[in-house]
Amino acid sequence: MRRHGCTMLMLALSAAMVGCGGVSTDGPNVVGPIPEMVAMQRPPIEDLPVPIGFYLDEGKSRNFTAAGARYIDHAYSGRADKFAVGRFYKRQMPIRRWTLVTDMFVQGDIMLDFEKDTERCRIRISDSGLFGSTKVKMAVWTSGRIVPPAGYGSSRSSRTR
Repeated sequence: MRRHGCTMLMLALSAAMVGCGGVSTDGPNVVGPIPEMVAMQRPPIEDLPVPIGFYLDEGKSRNFTAAGARYIDHAYSGRADKFAVGRFYKRQMPIRRWTLVTDMFVQGDIMLDFEKDTERCRIRISDSGLFGSTKVKMAVWTSGRIVPPAGYGSSRSSRTR
């Protein structure tokens, strides 16, 4: 009798999983539009959007500014489809004046490169399997000549004359 109960439970779970196939966006089974991700109102770095529900991993992140250049190396994690996260960044980065220059899918990861002024930003999106979280690795660095801010070093140059 117990074996029959287990079989029925497995059958019910299988039927539930088949019935929960999710929302399809192609073909005749279109249920409706998939909602787009929304950006945090106040992300850790003002011009780098972060989807709501993603959190900064402070132990794996750093950022600093030196001589007019900034360096950002942030890691975020959250629960979302990595392709939805990729679409989020392709939509949100241009709003903050970033231009998409490279869009790659490499060994299961999405890599997006953006440029703005003298900076370059690489966003790498990966997932950790069926029950893991989606990881976003964001790096910003100076891609051209570093121009010091106005007035930087002016007191030193006046002393050496």
